[in-house]
Amino acid sequence: MKPRYLLVLAIVLTFIFFKYFMHTVQEYATTVYINGKIYTCSDQQPTAEAIAVSGSKIIGVGSTEYILAHFKSQDTFNLQGKTVVPGLIDAHAHILGLGNALQNLNLVGTTSAEQIAEMVQKKVSETESDWIFGRGWDQNDWSDKDFPSHDILDKVSGNKFVILTRVDGHAVWVNKKVLETAGITFATPDPEGGLIVRDGSVNPTGILIDNATSLIDKIIPQKTEKEIEESILLAANECVKYGLTEVHDMGVDLKTIKAYFNLIRENKLPLRIYAAIEPFDDYIRMQRSATWNAIIPRGPVVNFGDRLTIRAIKLYVDGALGSRGAALVEPYSDDKQNRGLTMMSEDSIETVCREALKHGFQVCTHAIGDRGNHIVLDAYEKVLKDWKGVSPRFRVEHVQVLEPNDIPRFRELKVIPSMQPTHATSDMYWAEDRLGSERVKYAYAWRSILNTKMLIAGGSDFPVESPNPLLGFFAACTRADKNNYPESGWYGSQKMSREEALKAFTFWAADAAFEEDWKGTIEEGKVADFTILSKDIMQVPQKEILDTVVEFTIVGGKIVYQK
Repeated sequence: MKPRYLLVLAIVLTFIFFKYFMHTVQEYATTVYINGKIYTCSDQQPTAEAIAVSGSKIIGVGSTEYILAHFKSQDTFNLQGKTVVPGLIDAHAHILGLGNALQNLNLVGTTSAEQIAEMVQKKVSETESDWIFGRGWDQNDWSDKDFPSHDILDKVSGNKFVILTRVDGHAVWVNKKVLETAGITFATPDPEGGLIVRDGSVNPTGILIDNATSLIDKIIPQKTEKEIEESILLAANECVKYGLTEVHDMGVDLKTIKAYFNLIRENKLPLRIYAAIEPFDDYIRMQRSATWNAIIPRGPVVNFGDRLTIRAIKLYVDGALGSRGAALVEPYSDDKQNRGLTMMSEDSIETVCREALKHGFQVCTHAIGDRGNHIVLDAYEKVLKDWKGVSPRFRVEHVQVLEPNDIPRFRELKVIPSMQPTHATSDMYWAEDRLGSERVKYAYAWRSILNTKMLIAGGSDFPVESPNPLLGFFAACTRADKNNYPESGWYGSQKMSREEALKAFTFWAADAAFEEDWKGTIEEGKVADFTILSKDIMQVPQKEILDTVVEFTIVGGKIVYQK
């Protein structure tokens, strides 16, 4: 046989050998998930049937046939057609706030001040504590939409202190004992950035808004380290029940950070936390907090114990729309003497941003009103103009009302809008009263922002809203409430598609935390965080999205919740 024929034969035999070898030698996987309907949120491979996981990482994604041919494992999880999505992420929430809310009176959905008084009275008879806390009331849901008075609470509270936080967290309703103990009288001036609501005789009514809530901080007993840990665990376990694998915890203090470290060292924290620290004890005087002094000089903490990242700070420029504290350019349509409250000036925001950048921290600023958002964008623009590094991914939290000219600025400045879809469907019943028929067109304007080719990081702001991200997904793509009202969606032209809504709670939320390279999609090489659902939320009729439940929540390849 001639040499060249021998060469050809050798090549053919080699090819056959390697083809056989590659089909028979399989890579070991800790777990393989097969026969599923997998939405990866990756543009390269949008859907799949199976996943191979080794330890905490994804090592293969594809058809069931492909995964079984290339990977062997002693643990095969048959999904039986169930839907899998990347681990759901809440890009704006309050873990300790949720834990506290779960332990206190739940006032969400109450229909009158009198109903709440009955709940307080019952709690008074049941508890030995001197303090009664609650959260979730919203006077906009009542037939009498005026703020309530302390008189109603005084009749049922006996000798106890009562502090009831409004649903948005920007106002509190207290009884007279709290006012007297805190020394709040007719002579107490409104703090800058806050309001003491008063009656016709200028006496405090028991309603404190935004910075005025700080007037009672000094009398509230502080939680112990153990109590903080218990509240965090209560909230974290509630989160994983709803399929959340990560939460961006906004405005944490040093005690909460210490509690996170302790829980992680004890291997108790079931989900990931991306923390934004609270930098000030006093916004008006710009008094730096102990948290700032302890954390900022040391620089960011990234993925401690595969659970905790601290690389952002949380600022506030205004209050909330529901309590008329959001800063508006023009007065409120239902309160012509009021343009809302500002808690920081443009210059102050600029100063803090420059210092945060110097130490490697992202800035996330709460802004709800159009004036508040404009102030923040102007401050960011000044800082970013001088910044020579890669985008620091400054964020604006909430972005509820915008001036039309500010909508494209997010894309131009590479500033991330972090928005909470359920805010729109909670506020839609009264938002137009606050804003008027023209200004409301630029409220909760998801589609207008997406049309500029800018991503949106999705969240809930729990405990203001439910921690269930499927409610946010539903609100994002329907702009309707749980009763499917209004049928075509409230200002339905601003809806997201289902694909966009899913990315808002996965890949885009990961991007907002500098984590897009290792999480947020189901792809080879990324961390094995995913959520297994009972229904295909991308295909089922709209009304069935709300019937979907979480079957499993998996973080780093481990099941942290099973229905």
